[in-house]
Amino acid sequence: MNAKEITIRRIVPNIYSDNLEASKAFYVNFLQMDLMMDLGWVLTFASGENPTAQISIFKNEGAEKPDNKSIFLSIEVSDVDKMYERAEKMDCDIVYKLTDEDWGVRRFFVKDPNGVTINLLTHKN
Repeated sequence: MNAKEITIRRIVPNIYSDNLEASKAFYVNFLQMDLMMDLGWVLTFASGENPTAQISIFKNEGAEKPDNKSIFLSIEVSDVDKMYERAEKMDCDIVYKLTDEDWGVRRFFVKDPNGVTINLLTHKN
C-alpha cells in the first residue's frame, strides 16, 4: 500500500482515572479544553482552536489503581508563561519549574489528577 493512500487524522491518548470529576476540572479549568463527550465512563476533551488535539479519560473499572506515572504528554501552547502562572494560582502539582531549554523551548511539567506528567511548552523562536 502506498503511504500516500492513507492519512492519519488524529491520535488520541487514553488515560484511566479513578476520579473523573477531578480530571474534568483539570482539563477544562486548567488546560481550558472543551469537554466534547461525557458518557459517564469516558470523557473526551479537545482544543477549541485545534479540535483534533484531544485527550480521553476512561473510568477505571479495574480493581487496581491505574499506574499512569509512565505516561508523559507534551502539549505545545501559545503562551507557556501564562500557563505557568495559571498552574501556580490553581495550585497544580508542578514537578519541573518553568525553564528555558538549550534546544529552543520554554517549558514546565505538571501532574494531572491521574498521575500523568504533562510537559507544557512553547518554542522560543
